[in-house]
Amino acid sequence: MSEKPPSATEEPKEADPQTPEGEQPEPSERKPHDLGREFSAAAANPGTVRERLGTEADAFSSFTGATVSAGHAAGRDVIVNYHAVSGAKNAPRVWELRPDDLKDAEQRFVAPVDFDTLRDAIGIRRVLFIRANPGSGKCLAATRLLLGSSAIFRLHSDTALSTLTSDVLTAGCGYVLADLPGAATRELTIDDVNQLTDSFERADARLVVTLSPNRRILDSEVDALVMELGQVIDRMEVFCRHLERDLEDAAVDQVFADQAMMALVKEELDRNPSPGHAALIALFTAEASRAGEPLDDTVRDRLAMLDAAEFTRWAEKLPDLPTQSMALAVAVLGGEPYETVSAAAGLLCESLEPDRPLASAEPERHAPLTPRKGTRLMHLRAHVVRSTVQTRHGGAPTEAVRYRDPAFQQKYLLYFWNEYDQARPTLLAWLRLCARHELESVRVRTAVATGILASKSFEHVRALVINPWAESDDPDLRDAAARAMCHAAAADPDLGPHTRNLVAAWSAEEAPEVRATAARCWRIEYDAAGPGAAMKALEELSSSDDLEVTTAICHSLTEMWEVDGERLEAPALLLHWLTTSSRKATARLAFLFASADLVRAVDDITWPALLYIATRDPVRHREIAALWRDAITAPHLNPHAKEILAEWARSVDDHPLARRSFARLMEAVAETPRSATILAHEARKWSAGARHAPAASRDVLSLITGEG
Repeated sequence: MSEKPPSATEEPKEADPQTPEGEQPEPSERKPHDLGREFSAAAANPGTVRERLGTEADAFSSFTGATVSAGHAAGRDVIVNYHAVSGAKNAPRVWELRPDDLKDAEQRFVAPVDFDTLRDAIGIRRVLFIRANPGSGKCLAATRLLLGSSAIFRLHSDTALSTLTSDVLTAGCGYVLADLPGAATRELTIDDVNQLTDSFERADARLVVTLSPNRRILDSEVDALVMELGQVIDRMEVFCRHLERDLEDAAVDQVFADQAMMALVKEELDRNPSPGHAALIALFTAEASRAGEPLDDTVRDRLAMLDAAEFTRWAEKLPDLPTQSMALAVAVLGGEPYETVSAAAGLLCESLEPDRPLASAEPERHAPLTPRKGTRLMHLRAHVVRSTVQTRHGGAPTEAVRYRDPAFQQKYLLYFWNEYDQARPTLLAWLRLCARHELESVRVRTAVATGILASKSFEHVRALVINPWAESDDPDLRDAAARAMCHAAAADPDLGPHTRNLVAAWSAEEAPEVRATAARCWRIEYDAAGPGAAMKALEELSSSDDLEVTTAICHSLTEMWEVDGERLEAPALLLHWLTTSSRKATARLAFLFASADLVRAVDDITWPALLYIATRDPVRHREIAALWRDAITAPHLNPHAKEILAEWARSVDDHPLARRSFARLMEAVAETPRSATILAHEARKWSAGARHAPAASRDVLSLITGEG
């Protein structure tokens, strides 16, 4: 007898999950659908990956972004995640400027003398060489010249001009190569320039290369092509533009009304008239204003601390071990709640405290409590700022502690590491303790700080900290190992080949914990060879049936998707994995995790990110629809897919544009009778379920069944 097909209102039933031998699985055995349950439970609180990456970027910028680069668009260093444009050896590494960076080039820029001549030249030439002094705003000027391009990319400083061929350039885009190294400058010939010009002509792209005055060009024909960046006459205008970009109008007025502060600005610009110095003063002023600090004293103090000898004198004069411990805790965990950092500092202090005689260990009875917070912050030149800490129940307001001068984070961490030999083992043990903290943000900042130390003493930190973390059965420690590796390579590019080789060795290990750590190191391959190479590295691990490895792949692919958005070929990769039985479960779980967690805020609407990507690109629309079609019909995992889909429906229910996009995607998912029946059944639940989405239910049913 033939099987009766399901009715339009009845969802097809699924057989009970069984092992290949037909036996029921052991109750205690963890299966992929258990992981699916964890992912679907997280759908009600999405954005954890974005929050984690944001904390990681903030932590890394506190270390490597502390030095002010006057020529940069914002008057300061920005953390740049370069990635290779292809997997080819020596492929150029680029970073696309963000909308805020382009807005900086519009609003912070003050035109130097004869800037119109440079503007005319870039309209004629495909490749423009600009020479200027440090602190003159070369990079900002280069970006300003390229505004109007479909996108602007910054090239990594080690880019060889010979690698910029038309096949690696993006049509209609602008490129900036800042401060061409001395050897490349000396060896540059007119033939090289002509070949470079031809490549950019064929790609319909433009390149601006900046040069320092001390870089000699030996080829006279090339030297004749170099144009000089004129001087900015009004340095006070530079200060004003930067201040107005960073502060509200009322705060700007308060700055200009502060006579002591404006006297300091004039004094400093008379001493150092470079635009970069003006931008630096504006940065310090804006940060002091936002923190409610006295402007004149705070900015003067921070300017003085730019002197390395002055910093060393400050560090040496910290009054006691508790203050030194707090200084190190703020260096590692700056940005975390004061109470969290203070508690971590207490643990460090206890570890560093030498044993005392028993007689002196007894404190004075009934001694009054001594206030410490204000005094300690004063000694540390730190302050607390309003912030939000992420907990398992969502964001909670808090007061985060940071150094007033962000440069102190890296300076004091490295000072402590370099100067206190006897405390180095205790510091590493304390980092291992912090890497197990219940707050993920603490674990992330600890891993980044470990990476900074590894960039200075790689083998020592790798052997004592990173390797044990990588081999741990605790996924939090494995994540810490991966982040430390990535940030060690980011802080010192010379470590790149070494870290890639180490990750490759981990990928070949038998221990699933080590292979899981390798999967979490996606950014190392991404930065070295591009997203395609990073996804290929994950694919080589994706046939593993170990859930630790699978979970690591899911997290890494989702992080990559968060970073690259619609440009990432992740949907096509997952569809390819679905064609291989050994990778099918990994593909489904990775898709469900990304669907549950990734969100995109656009015009005050928080979209499920994969829905937004599908809406913008018809190819991605078809691919994501196919992945949903598989997910809602997949054995064992489909209940979790339906929960995530219901959360999507709830999230778009009050937003007509997002809701219509969701309905059109579901129409594409309902391409087969089975998927259409399942979707209709689920959509009817949305009108009255716990995830209440009556409008989304109506729109989806209208397109699938004609109801409503």
